Amino acid sequence: MSEIGEIIKGDVDQPFWDGCARGQFLVHRCEICGLSYWPASCCTRHGARAMRWVAASGQGEVHTYTIFYHAYRPSLKDRVPYAVAVVKLREGPFYHSRIVECPIDQVKSGMRVQVVFETGEDGGILPVFGPTS
Repeated sequence: MSEIGEIIKGDVDQPFWDGCARGQFLVHRCEICGLSYWPASCCTRHGARAMRWVAASGQGEVHTYTIFYHAYRPSLKDRVPYAVAVVKLREGPFYHSRIVECPIDQVKSGMRVQVVFETGEDGGILPVFGPTS
């Protein structure tokens, strides 16, 4: 199975993946209070009734990270070592992502990052994050 095909894509998150295919990073936002969530969720204050997918900035900062020295997916074997981070998005939610376009020894907590989109071997689009200029 392909890299993108192995990612669990439920119907509720399909708009997120459709946005990625358009080069747009989306968050699930409550139209009543403005709280954002990822993945799709219900607002902790207002439930599901006012939730909508909206374009996000695609910006955030590395909250924490780890360095992988083993390729747990065949598609990553040529990228070892690689960093996987928990990115705190500017809109509030956290997103787990691989860090790209940055030497491993320069990845650090607090580093500002921006989404970039990679095309997998199957043609699927996956958001990853790289340092901001």
